Amino acid sequence: MNHPCELHAVLLSSDPAVMSSVLPSLQRLGIASSVCRDVTSAIGILSRQKNDAFFVDRELDPELVALSQLRKSPSNRNAVAFAIVPESDLPEKTANRLAEFVLEKPLTATGVSRTVRAAYGMMLKERRRYFRHSLRIEVDLFAPSSESALVAHTLNLSQTGMALECATPLGAREVVQLRFQLPGSPADIRCSAQIIWTAENGKAGLVFTEIENRDKLTAWLEHAFYTACEVDQLVQT
Repeated sequence: MNHPCELHAVLLSSDPAVMSSVLPSLQRLGIASSVCRDVTSAIGILSRQKNDAFFVDRELDPELVALSQLRKSPSNRNAVAFAIVPESDLPEKTANRLAEFVLEKPLTATGVSRTVRAAYGMMLKERRRYFRHSLRIEVDLFAPSSESALVAHTLNLSQTGMALECATPLGAREVVQLRFQLPGSPADIRCSAQIIWTAENGKAGLVFTEIENRDKLTAWLEHAFYTACEVDQLVQT
């Protein structure tokens, strides 16, 4: 991703008619896209980047393997999925189970554009949730293995967790209590979090398990998200 607001879609198809219907619809909404012409390439892209939408042509992937792998991907499982199916496949239980939207061949530019627009809000909502804001603030960390509060500093922050560094080594899978104050906000954010990874120099990744005042964190991060988008748009103009 070039900037935090840039949405990205993957299209798995080798059908020129599908490409000519889907790609312009994405472009009109400012959604970047990648085209994969085989299932292996499409699955591979799931491990390399965060994607907001995934289009799978069933004539190229009859078992919708790519969508099954999408739903298992830690960073992509909430991407909006589109199954593109031949008319003879409808109604189709597997496609409806794995995809939020089912597009029937032959596609029309108007129909695809209408569907992508309907899904745009879902994509943006997930992008905001996933957004990680680079931030350096002090955090009071209370760990079961420590008798007193530890002082840590954030590296980045999202609605679901944070990365931080702490002079005292932290244990993976340990559940800790956090207290911190967001810039410009007088209220403390208090939450429980589980350490999901640790690295050298006291760095650790945490996922929130409970937040007392989640609405304040969400509102602050959404403001940071849109501010970052505005800055990136100014830089590009």
